[in-house]
Amino acid sequence: MAADSLNHLNDQLDGLIAALSPQARKQLAKQIATTLRKSQAQRIKANKNPDGSTYIERKPQPGHIKRKLMFQKLVRSKWLKLQTTANAATVGFTPTISRMVREHQYGLRGRLEGYIEVQYPQRELLGFTKEELAVVEELLLDWLK
Repeated sequence: MAADSLNHLNDQLDGLIAALSPQARKQLAKQIATTLRKSQAQRIKANKNPDGSTYIERKPQPGHIKRKLMFQKLVRSKWLKLQTTANAATVGFTPTISRMVREHQYGLRGRLEGYIEVQYPQRELLGFTKEELAVVEELLLDWLK
């Protein structure tokens, strides 16, 4: 769904964006990526999927894990990075934690401490909300004015 919306937006504005200089496109990409990184971080901290539903809660842990909110430290700029070029803007996690994020994003099986296998429920950390798509479109239109 989100990919279709982005492709539709991309098709509409492709010609206008191509007319910008590479430096202007890179500045636009950086502004969009910064905005998306901030909104993604807020959503992840709130433990919400892109569709607005809450994450499936983790199973009760014995003793040491008492917090109910997950992924609170993942949204730090140390791990949630943005990259921009004249042709693209990306928001993603660093390679050191990408395996763990991928397991939660797609609900895959993973290993804890190297030998315990766990089936994680799907928790979409990265994804576009309708509001984020509207903000990206608004940023593009403001930039092109």
